[in-house]
Amino acid sequence: MEQGAATRQALLDAAAALIAETGWCAVTTRAIAARAGVPHGAVSYHFEGKDDLLREAALSATRQALAAPLALAAQAGSVAELLSGTFAWYAAGGLSDPAVAQLLETAREAVRDNALRAPIAADLHDYRKALADLVRRDQERGALVGAVPADGVAAAIAALLDGLLLHLVLDPELDTRPAAAAVLGLLAGEPQ
Repeated sequence: MEQGAATRQALLDAAAALIAETGWCAVTTRAIAARAGVPHGAVSYHFEGKDDLLREAALSATRQALAAPLALAAQAGSVAELLSGTFAWYAAGGLSDPAVAQLLETAREAVRDNALRAPIAADLHDYRKALADLVRRDQERGALVGAVPADGVAAAIAALLDGLLLHLVLDPELDTRPAAAAVLGLLAGEPQ
């Protein structure tokens, strides 16, 4: 039983790595099995097929990748701290993490695959809820403008961070500090 679980996990890890390295469409079951160091037949023994394996691998890897931002949103003392931590991660080379490529590939595939999209959407909902709670706390303290719905601010912050991630992937020289300062100023109601 333990060996079966280990083989299954090795296949999931190999599939997630290959999604990041080669792109969703280029991944083959033979390449997955070879990367995992298991016989090719192990794929069909543990999964209903390539799509099932890739979907499960992508969901697992995406949930692992989203765990850090969710924890940061839940533990941050303020929106400013959340943004500072995220921008520090960007600046420290977080974009070179293979999880970023895997996330981008998974997002692209999720557009066409509702079975992949729906659970990720639920996880993102939890992330935005944690952000909204953080925004509400800042609004109650007077650190952010209180007249704006916290859920809307949370969605805008999430979109900003995702958008900057995309810009940094495509333009690694982008300095995000002015964007961070502008967003914090806008959220605090400071004149620009």
